[in-house]
Amino acid sequence: MQRKKMLSRAVWQRSAFLAFRTAQFALVVVFLVIGVSTPPLVAYAQAGFEDDRVMIQGFYWESSRHGYQQKFPQFGSEHWYAIIAREAPKIRAARFDLIWLPPPSFAGGFSAGYDPREYFVLDNSYGTFMEQRDALEALLTNGVEPIADIVINHRNGSLRWTDFNNPAWGTWSITRDDEAFSNPNSEVFNIPVSQRGAPEESPAYRTSGDFAYDAFRDLDHTNQQVRRDLIRYLLQLKSLGYRGWRYDMVHGYNAKWIAVYNRATDPTFVVGEYDWDKQDQQRGWVWFTATSPGDLKTSSNVFDFSTFFTLKDNKGRYDAWYGFGQGVGMVGDDTDGLPWKNRSVTFVENHDTGFRTNEDGTPQDGHGQDNFANGWEVEQAYAQILTHPGIPTVYWKHYFDWGPDLQNNIGALINARKAAGVHAGSALYLQENARRSGVYAARVVGHNGDLYVRIGGDDVKWQPSSSGYSNYREYAAGTGWKVWVSLPGNPDVQQMPTRAAFAVPAYQLPDAISVPDNLLE
Repeated sequence: MQRKKMLSRAVWQRSAFLAFRTAQFALVVVFLVIGVSTPPLVAYAQAGFEDDRVMIQGFYWESSRHGYQQKFPQFGSEHWYAIIAREAPKIRAARFDLIWLPPPSFAGGFSAGYDPREYFVLDNSYGTFMEQRDALEALLTNGVEPIADIVINHRNGSLRWTDFNNPAWGTWSITRDDEAFSNPNSEVFNIPVSQRGAPEESPAYRTSGDFAYDAFRDLDHTNQQVRRDLIRYLLQLKSLGYRGWRYDMVHGYNAKWIAVYNRATDPTFVVGEYDWDKQDQQRGWVWFTATSPGDLKTSSNVFDFSTFFTLKDNKGRYDAWYGFGQGVGMVGDDTDGLPWKNRSVTFVENHDTGFRTNEDGTPQDGHGQDNFANGWEVEQAYAQILTHPGIPTVYWKHYFDWGPDLQNNIGALINARKAAGVHAGSALYLQENARRSGVYAARVVGHNGDLYVRIGGDDVKWQPSSSGYSNYREYAAGTGWKVWVSLPGNPDVQQMPTRAAFAVPAYQLPDAISVPDNLLE
């Protein structure tokens, strides 16, 4: 019954979206000549070390409900993409370099997009094709790189279990033991094995866990047609204006296919969401995503859930923040003598971890509250990730919805990070004298100078001079935390510049994109 209701909404939603598409294609030719007079910055390598960018997650769970006042009056009249376009100058002014945007494809109903139905259709619950394109153009012209949320572990049928359209795939695209073949309610129940895809892969780094996903159809990435169409999809998104990928649920398929997709599409930034509590497997996944095998500099980044859990579970217990003397999470991991911190993407909250609601407004099970309260808890968490190695990510609600004090503090922390030139691979020197005083403190070495941070207590407990440091300026301070920066010549506090605009690419329809065989392996 619940599935039938969802499908009826999907039919209504897709009909509404398709009404926009007639106008959409008439306007595509206009976009073919759009450009930006300011030359784009030199593109970052897809991975590389010492990435100095800062990302904002540009949505939250309920963002897909904006603009549907009849059903969700509390979310206003603007679709989410229109909000992103409007806020693009503020995102630039805050010195965010990257913005992680929600899944871009049609998923039906008021879906958040993690059950994609038609990859090539770019109207969705967050807005129309044109609104999505306008948002990307606004971001690019403001020097912010859009990162698309790529959901290719699994797929939903357009109206049934396996009726795949745009692109059109058969049951050969679904892994052999998917529940669609064993559930009597499925239209493909018990079809011959010869009509199914290959078995779910079991890569060596995945030492535990069954990562089949029973909610939707698991895709067979060993199939060349699946890979070819997914590369076409990514190239379509790149022509729309996206510059990088956030891969969803990457523990569900082999890391080597991520390497294939990245070689074929040359993104400027990549991060994967791997099973949250398996840091050892996360390292293995990162290693095998390398576009040049054996070279960690060409690997994808991964979300650093270990840092998130440490900060969440040890609020005010600063001794735990020192880890084993090198920091916490992936940032403090030097397994095999490798600098894994260069592949760490840190965060304080995201759409999956904090408070979120059902469509009727009631809290979802397991999401009754956020993990950090507004005030000292969330401030101190950001004082940690925004001053430390890794690539830090700020949650949309924290920056835009939790008040001017938190917004200003986050902005000051980002400015301090950029003034010192702190980057993903920065050297980290933990201060043992601060630890003995019951607070957390660190010196972080950037390309431009040194950054010092104390979390907990006050200046009596620790300040840079406590460790013999000198010639520094206070850059940011809040409830129980402070940040200083030391630059050559000890100049006054610097306000760092924002980034130059990026060119807006010409949009390509998927039918116009060809993928040669050499890109499939």
